[in-house]
Amino acid sequence: MFFLQTRGVGETVLTDLPDVIVFLFGLVTQLGDQWFFFVAFTSLYWVCWPRISDRPRRTAASFVGLALGSLALVTALKVGFALPRPPTAAIAAAPAWPSPLSDLFVSFTTDDGFGFPSGHALGTTVVYGAAAVVLDVWDRRRRILAAAAIVGTVSLSRVVIGVHYGVDVVVGVLLGLVFLKAVFTVAAADDAPGHLDPRRLFALAAVLASLALAVVFVTGVPHHGENAAAALGGSLGGFFGWSRLSDHESLPTLSPPVALVSFFGAGGLWVAADALDAPIPVVVLATGAVVAFILVAPQLQMRFAGDTVAQRAD
Repeated sequence: MFFLQTRGVGETVLTDLPDVIVFLFGLVTQLGDQWFFFVAFTSLYWVCWPRISDRPRRTAASFVGLALGSLALVTALKVGFALPRPPTAAIAAAPAWPSPLSDLFVSFTTDDGFGFPSGHALGTTVVYGAAAVVLDVWDRRRRILAAAAIVGTVSLSRVVIGVHYGVDVVVGVLLGLVFLKAVFTVAAADDAPGHLDPRRLFALAAVLASLALAVVFVTGVPHHGENAAAALGGSLGGFFGWSRLSDHESLPTLSPPVALVSFFGAGGLWVAADALDAPIPVVVLATGAVVAFILVAPQLQMRFAGDTVAQRAD
């Protein structure tokens, strides 16, 4: 237990590197952040770019489910272990840069809450690892190399900016690989070899999120409770939203104006639930509504706008 409490290197890195290098690693670490996943996968689902896969909408929905599942798993583990981050994780001296760069420096290079295992390391391993398997761009070898490069760089960035110890990210990657293997075992699509079943993914994520909430209540530690609630709400919303759609790939892509308005509406609701420190039931309802809306938005556009000539996803 003493090893886990000290956990090697990490807390002094910020003092040893130039500010510009630390800032660049702070930018890189955003590739594994939940906000980035929200923006990327929502856009991918609505635009439904056919070149990424022969089932682009299923693929995009699977990424949403994977992100929620990894968030739920890492929340349960963080609260269960309740191990601290490096002492300087929540502290960063803003460099003498013009605003908003100095503010972004502090935002990108600090973090709070429990530290073990690294959620960024686990999440990027799951998401980008799955991308290497299910996407059709490039060949499989190049996809695996690209995924490994992203996971390695994001994991390294967590130590460089001083918010994790080395063992946090190593264990996060290993757990991500185990979780990814489990996902492709229990959530493989029966009707599309090589693909995942979003409905099963959302169900699995909901179970893990329920476990995370239970751990929060049992330990009596409120840290990360909102993450568990968001994962549960998003998973339930995703399950019911995906279940209500019959022919997913034939739904139209969202027109740019509709997508823009929908994005700010859905994102605003999610951010508001988090920023206002809403009670857990409110967070569950809000995030559930957001994810369900994201999934059914193409069908809503078709119904209310009569978009019979919209570009088809397949």
